[in-house]
Formats: sequence, structure tokens, C-alpha cells
Amino acid sequence: MNYVTLIYLVNLVLYAMYFFGRTQSGEAMSGLDYTVSGILSVFLFFAGYLNARKGMIYRTVLWMFFINVFLFICSGLFDQFGSSFNILSTGNSDSFLFSLALLVYNGYLFPLTVILDGSGLALVVPVVLSFILPSLGYWIGKKLHGDKQNPAEV
Repeated sequence: MNYVTLIYLVNLVLYAMYFFGRTQSGEAMSGLDYTVSGILSVFLFFAGYLNARKGMIYRTVLWMFFINVFLFICSGLFDQFGSSFNILSTGNSDSFLFSLALLVYNGYLFPLTVILDGSGLALVVPVVLSFILPSLGYWIGKKLHGDKQNPAEV
């Protein structure tokens, strides 16, 4: 079982439940919003760690990154060439559907995307974090798991 994929889907469901249960507007972020986002990010870090502990290869932590890169590239392509693809874009050649899919798929980073809204980084940061968080967890898990095996082998 790929823990990163599982945790990504769990994060999506948990943050959707939290987001739709909120009573305040989407623009006003509270400390609880940042705390929930941080905890869900730690879950993703821990999922990479679990993949390493279970002996999975490094590529298993990168599937969500590849999906994010695909959505990001499609967002950019449809933003540039959107007028040729009227079904998948809005009237001003914006790549609305792919950008929305990228933001929803990384919903646990919603407070961060609100802060970065309008700067262009709101689409870049989720892609980068989907690489960094599971990879960092994986490499720490690999390092700790490898140190426990080496004394037994000697």
C-alpha cells in the first residue's frame, strides 16, 4: 500500500470536512486553519516516512508530485492556448478547471494559497511541497531504517 497516496486522499477528505464545517469566510484565516493545514502536512511527511520503513522504492512517494506537475503543466498550457480549447477553459483563455483541480487536490494547503493568491505562487507552492514533504519523510525513514539494519548484518 502506498501511504503517500492514501494520506493525500485522506487529507483531501479531512480538509474538505473541516473547510465546509467552518463558519467564517474563506478570506479570514484563523490560527486553527493554519494548525489544521500544518497537521495535515505533517501527515504527508509521515506517509513518506512510512513508505521508506516498509521498504518501498523512492518513486512511490512521487506519484502525487507527478499528478501535481501534470495539473500544473495543463494549467499553464491551457492558460496560453485556452482559446483553442473552449470546452476546458473559461472565456478569457484561463485554465480555470486545471487550476481549480490543482488547488482542490492540494486543499490541505488552503491557508497558504490564500496568502499567496494573486502572486502566481499559489499554484507553484503546492507542486513544490508535494515533492518536498514526502521526499523528506522518505529520506529520513530510509536513513533511520538503514541504520537499524546495518548493525544486524555485520
